[in-house]
Amino acid sequence: MDSRSKLAMTAFLLLSMLSFVVEARLPVKSIIRGPDCVGKSDDIAYNKRVERLIDILVDETKNVKHENYNDYSYVHSYPNRDNGSVIGGATCDRQLWKLDCWSCLVTAKNKLNDNCGHTHDARIELVDCSIWYKMIR
Repeated sequence: MDSRSKLAMTAFLLLSMLSFVVEARLPVKSIIRGPDCVGKSDDIAYNKRVERLIDILVDETKNVKHENYNDYSYVHSYPNRDNGSVIGGATCDRQLWKLDCWSCLVTAKNKLNDNCGHTHDARIELVDCSIWYKMIR
C-alpha cells in the first residue's frame, strides 16, 4: 500500500470514529431530570393559567437570545393576588436552531402534561431544554 492510500485509509478511520462519537451524544429530547411534580391542583382557573403560561414559554423562548442560552421567563397572574398566581421559565441550549428549540420545548411540555397533569409546581430538564413553573402566593 502506498503512502497516499495509507493516508486516505487513516483519514477514513478517523472520520468514522468521529462520527461515532458525535452519534453517541444523548438525543435532544432525552430526559435528564424530572418531571418533578408537586401539589395536585383542582383549581380550573389556575390550571388554565398554567397551560397558557407554558404555551407562551414554548412559543417565545425560541425568539429570545442571551449570552449562553435562549432564555425566556414570564410571570402570569390575575387580580386575586392572594391565590393562584404562577411564574415559570423555559431555556434552550444556545446551539439549537429556533425550530429545534421549539421542538424540544414541545416535547418537554407534553412530558409534563403526561406525567404531572395539573400541579402547583413542576419542572422537567431535557438534554437541550427545560421548562418549570410554580405557584406563587
